[in-house]
Amino acid sequence: MTETDEIARILDEAARKWPEAPRSRLIQLVMADWFAGGRSPSARASARKALVGALPGSAGLYDRGHDWPE
Repeated sequence: MTETDEIARILDEAARKWPEAPRSRLIQLVMADWFAGGRSPSARASARKALVGALPGSAGLYDRGHDWPE
């Protein structure tokens, strides 16, 4: 992977979160953190709450979280 300015900023932020990790491991930690973040129960609940009724004409059609619980 080429370390562009944008990637360097992401890795710099990751280095603050994981100061003990070598820079070569940071991309793996960032990807694992991103992957887990979108799948945590609280992240799903927040996303679901934000999406209910978000599309024009969709308010009141159904709440997937209520109609199709996980």
